[in-house]
Amino acid sequence: MAEQHGQGMPMTAEAARSARVLLVGKRVRVLDELGRSLQHLGMEAIQETDLERARNSIDGSSVDVVALGRAVRGAKREALVSALRAQNPSLKVVDGLAPIPQLLVAQIQESLSTPSGDARIVNSAVYEQVNNRVVLMMQRSADVTVTMLRLDLMHRLHQMPIFVGRLGDGRQNIPIGRKIGRGERFLVVQADEQTSAHQVN
Repeated sequence: MAEQHGQGMPMTAEAARSARVLLVGKRVRVLDELGRSLQHLGMEAIQETDLERARNSIDGSSVDVVALGRAVRGAKREALVSALRAQNPSLKVVDGLAPIPQLLVAQIQESLSTPSGDARIVNSAVYEQVNNRVVLMMQRSADVTVTMLRLDLMHRLHQMPIFVGRLGDGRQNIPIGRKIGRGERFLVVQADEQTSAHQVN
C-alpha cells in the first residue's frame, strides 16, 4: 500500500477530480510531468523545489494534498507538513515511493478517494517472485486493472500491463507470462473507482 497520511474521510469523486495538489521535490522533470498528468485529470497542481519557500509562501488552506518526493524526509518534511497543516488540518500527505509520475498520480488518487479498512476493494497486492505471479486480496468483486512499474538498476522505467478484467472476492492469483527484471518494483491497481499503489519486492 502506498505511503500516505490522510486526515478524515475520502473526498467525493467530483471533489477528488478537481483537487488542489502541492508537489514538492528535487527533480524538475518529474514535477513537470506529474503536474501535466494531474492537470489532464482536472486537478490543480502547484510545483515547488524549495522546501523553505513551500513552507513559508504556500497557504496550506489553498491545497488539498501535498505530495513529497522521496528526497523530502526527516525534520524538513515534518516542518513543512506541520506548517501546512496548521492552516489546513484536513490536508492529505503523500510520501512518494519513487520518482515515477504514473506511480505518484496513483498515490495521489489513492489519498483522495480510496477509503481505508473494510471499505477498500483491494486489501493487499504483492508480487511472488518464486511463483512469478501477482496476488491480490479482494474484499469484493470488481473490474480490475493491474500494472507493474519497475525502475531497473540503471534507473530506467519499465511499464508492464499485468491484468485487465473482472475478479471475485478473496485471494486472486494472477500469473505473469514473462520474466520480471531486477530493480524497484511497484504495482498500481485500479478496482472499480478505487486506485491503490503498492511497493513490492
